[in-house]
Amino acid sequence: MIIKSIKEKIGNLQDAFKKEDIPPYEKSILSGNVQSVITEQYRLLRSKLSSLNGSHTNNVLAITSARKGEGKSLTSVNLAIVMAEDTKKKILLIDGDMRKPSIHTFFNCKAEYGLIDLLMHKVDIESAMIPSGIKNLTLLLAGEPSKSPSDLLAAAVFREIIEKIRKRFDYIIIDSPPIMPFADMNIISDVVDGILLVVRAEKTPKEMILEALKSLNKENVIGVVFNDSKKKMAKMYY
Repeated sequence: MIIKSIKEKIGNLQDAFKKEDIPPYEKSILSGNVQSVITEQYRLLRSKLSSLNGSHTNNVLAITSARKGEGKSLTSVNLAIVMAEDTKKKILLIDGDMRKPSIHTFFNCKAEYGLIDLLMHKVDIESAMIPSGIKNLTLLLAGEPSKSPSDLLAAAVFREIIEKIRKRFDYIIIDSPPIMPFADMNIISDVVDGILLVVRAEKTPKEMILEALKSLNKENVIGVVFNDSKKKMAKMYY
């Protein structure tokens, strides 16, 4: 299998994902039943990530995919929501896909400023962050789409921003751009603690995934989420 080549790097987490694939869906947890099978799969993912923190610090997570249309943004939103269920944790969800931002569409919100404005020194961190409407979950939207986010991310200010806000949140989830064809994700991979790769089950060519992974800091790849799995899911039992 495609994941076999990086299985040694991501360890037991991969085995869990192979058994607990994310079923097909179109909407975020925001629009559905919090007791659904889908929600439970994200809670399992949350649990696996928490267990990893026993030996490593994975507080800043980038969620990406080899190409667009794999479901990385939906995965970012749903994971952030289930993480915010823990009343003792503070979560920040960042829209780091500055070429094609989408997090605002899930929460039906907008902000005057965003990550792009921070990177351009137009605003301070406090002014850029907004409430999500969900307890313990804060948003940092992208702002107006940029044609050259790689230049902004490559500047030292991006790392400085992450270092400042990591002290204020238990988890920071970055909905990151696809790995291909731009350099954006390559830059982000050197700043975050861990990377989750979203793969659309039975759709994404393994050659494309392997090629995409070559550009990342592979030491930071901690797991793979199989999205849109056609595997039959167990029915709810309550």
